[in-house]
Amino acid sequence: MEKNDTIYISTEDLNKKGKVDKWNKRLDDYNNYVKEYIKHYKKSLNGNAISLTKYPYMKIKSEGLAERINKAQDKNILTESQVKRVYKIKMKLIKSVEF
Repeated sequence: MEKNDTIYISTEDLNKKGKVDKWNKRLDDYNNYVKEYIKHYKKSLNGNAISLTKYPYMKIKSEGLAERINKAQDKNILTESQVKRVYKIKMKLIKSVEF
């Protein structure tokens, strides 16, 4: 490719990239909430007063994000790598509450 060659990107490709980026951001948020949820869950089991008050809020928020992501997954909006990422996050959550 030479210095003055023009690269054409279709509007469809730009829209697709924007949607992928949007869902990556939502997955980042979901992952962060799950991490916080796990942290407060474990601390609340030990009676930490601050975590006892934060834990229910974190649970509701992470469930809301999970619901949005599940709907996107059902509609085949997520890429294959995003779906794998969702399963990794869910496994992290499941493993944290095993006794």
